Amino acid sequence: MSQKNVFPVAFSFFLFVGFCFAQDKTEMRRIDGVRHVLNPEKPWRGTVVLDVEKSLEINPFEQKDVAMRYVLFARDEDGGVILFDPNRAEGYKYDNKGRFLGSLVKKGEGPGEFSPMQMMKAFFVGNQIWVKGGQKLARFDREGRLLQEIKLKNRPSIIVDESHFISRRTTRNSQNELLEIHSLVKFGAESLSDEVVVDIIQASNVTGIQTKDGRGGFAEPWATPGLIVAYARKDKRILAALNTKYEITVKNLKGETEFVIEKSHQKIRVNNKDKKDILGSDLMRFLSLYPDELLAFQDIQALPDGGLVVRRVSGVKKVEVDVFDADGRYLYALRPPEGISFERAVFHGAGFSLIDYKEDYPVYIDYRIRNLPDIFAKK
Repeated sequence: MSQKNVFPVAFSFFLFVGFCFAQDKTEMRRIDGVRHVLNPEKPWRGTVVLDVEKSLEINPFEQKDVAMRYVLFARDEDGGVILFDPNRAEGYKYDNKGRFLGSLVKKGEGPGEFSPMQMMKAFFVGNQIWVKGGQKLARFDREGRLLQEIKLKNRPSIIVDESHFISRRTTRNSQNELLEIHSLVKFGAESLSDEVVVDIIQASNVTGIQTKDGRGGFAEPWATPGLIVAYARKDKRILAALNTKYEITVKNLKGETEFVIEKSHQKIRVNNKDKKDILGSDLMRFLSLYPDELLAFQDIQALPDGGLVVRRVSGVKKVEVDVFDADGRYLYALRPPEGISFERAVFHGAGFSLIDYKEDYPVYIDYRIRNLPDIFAKK
């Protein structure tokens, strides 16, 4: 090649590379005065199959008198665990080595006790453990001693801090449609003192897939529209979204929108064969009602460093996880190792935890992620 042709070819090459980079980069744009973080469909740092090692396994049924049926968990960043049944009002404490530390809550109506079928849930808040159930909130120290109990007007869904929680309620709008509203609520030490500060997000017809006459319906995790709300504790931000659209609104504790995270996303269409596979025999009577497109995502979770993960629907009964930094830039897409599903995974600073089943018994398992130290540094 002659020297005089080198510059045009090189220039064209760099122009092409620059064009491709421009097509894939995250853009920041103001829309109606609000900053929008516009991410491409592909992540900046690529798609990664996780390399993990099991760091902890707890079988709660090794303990005498444990009678949980449906097991959920809370995990603090030191690795301590609470396993609880939201319907039976049972909860048990474990340290970060999996050693049993005793019962946390019991069934009943007395101080620190909860009634069954009240959707009891435990949270680690600072150096305390908080438990909510129905319209009741109890604070315990890390040893499980009751510090305070508060009766509430609103039902908590997420504990934000020592004076705020997020509440979910349903009502009817002017068109008689079922309206779901998530609100930030401020509460004090006095019983029944809680008041709604601001509504965070609301939408109609998101509590299930309804029959045409509105007299019945069902819900499932792959195509049922719903509102997703999470709390980013480090930056004191509320994350809110409708799961049918890949758009996440980030708000402060005044309810003001700080920015919106968007990601290019191709909806996954499903045919009748796919729908039958998802519904199974129990829900096959609803086949004609099932949507033709799956959700954009199932869940949003905040990471301790201020970033977030989004459990994205990637196919029929398949999920991957998208990782964003604290500014909303799309960094990684994560795929699980062989034999592990992200469907029930809860991510933390060192990896993720989930409930798996062994011989029909629910077992808590914690995994440490080894190949992404910039995101999941061991803590």
